[in-house]
Amino acid sequence: MRLFFDTLILIGILSTALPAVILLYHRVKTKKSWEYQHKKFSLIISLLLLLFTTIFLYGSFIEPRMLIINEQTVDLKNIDNPIKIAFFSDSQIGKYRDETDVKRTVEKILKLNPDIVFIGGDVVDNSVINQKKGIDETLYLTPLSELTKKIPVYAINGNHEFGVNCQTQDYPCTFYFPDVRLYVQEKMELLGVRYLVNELEKITVRDQSFYLYGGDTWWGDQTDFSILNKRDNEDIPTIALIHNPAAAWETNKNKIDLMLSGHTHGGQIRLPLVGPVGLVDDIIARSWYQGWQELDQMKLFVTSGNGETGVRARLFNPPEIVLITIN
Repeated sequence: MRLFFDTLILIGILSTALPAVILLYHRVKTKKSWEYQHKKFSLIISLLLLLFTTIFLYGSFIEPRMLIINEQTVDLKNIDNPIKIAFFSDSQIGKYRDETDVKRTVEKILKLNPDIVFIGGDVVDNSVINQKKGIDETLYLTPLSELTKKIPVYAINGNHEFGVNCQTQDYPCTFYFPDVRLYVQEKMELLGVRYLVNELEKITVRDQSFYLYGGDTWWGDQTDFSILNKRDNEDIPTIALIHNPAAAWETNKNKIDLMLSGHTHGGQIRLPLVGPVGLVDDIIARSWYQGWQELDQMKLFVTSGNGETGVRARLFNPPEIVLITIN
C-alpha cells in the first residue's frame, strides 16, 4: 500500500513537473514552437503546473512530517485553577509511522508539561500488510513509557483497534482487519497507560476533580454509557473521551460537559472553500471534522490527529498535539 501511494505521488510530480520543463524549454529555445510564439500564455501554464508540483511535494513529504501544537481553552464548571490536558489521536502507527514518530510526540508533550495526557484511539493502524509481514505495530509504542513515568496517560480504543469500517449509516459494519483491542490494551498498560473501555474514573488534578469517561469503539455499537449512572457528585464536570465524534448526539444525553474526539483526521487534505476532502463516512458533517462544536450544554472538540491513513498525505491540515487548558 505504501509503495502504491508513493507511486501515485511520483506520477503526480512527473506529470506536472515534466510538461512544465518542456514548455519552458521550447519557450526559450525553439523559435518556431507554439510556446515561443505565445510566451506569456506558456509561462502561465508552466507556472500553474509547477504550482501543482509544489503542492504534491509539500503535501506528500513536508506537511505530514510536521507536528504542531494546537492550543485551546475551555471553561468547565467548578474548575478554578487551570488544568492542562495534552490530547492526541489517530497516530496510526504501523503503515506510515513508527517508533520515531511516537518518540517525537512524547518529547513534545514532555516539553509542554501538561497535568494529564489523553490518547483518543487509533494508536495503531492495524495494517494487514504489517500482519502479513509479521510486524507487531505495538512495539513501536515503546517511547510512551517515558511519558507515563512522569505524567498520567489515559487512552481509549478507535475503530482501527477494533478493525471495523462503516462508510454509511447502514449496519453491520465491515471488519477489514482483525480485532486487536485486547492486545493493544495489554501492550499499552504494560507501558503504564491507563486504558479505559466503557469505564469511568474520578480524577483529581491540582486539588480539583472531574470525571473521565472512556468509551469503546462507536463503530460496531461497542460504546456503553451505563457506567455514567454511577456518578455521585453532579457538581464536578464530566469529560468523555470517545474516538468518533458521531457519538456526540448520544453522549449529549448523558450530562457530559466536554467530549474529545478524533477519527476524522480533519479530512487529511483540506482545500479553501471546500474544507475536508477525505471524508470518513456520510454521517459526520464537514463542519465537524475539526475544532469546536456545541450541543446543548456539551462542548465537543475534534482533533485532526497526528497520523495518516489511506493516502500518505496532508494539505493545509498539519498533524497536531492539542494542548487544552481547562479553566
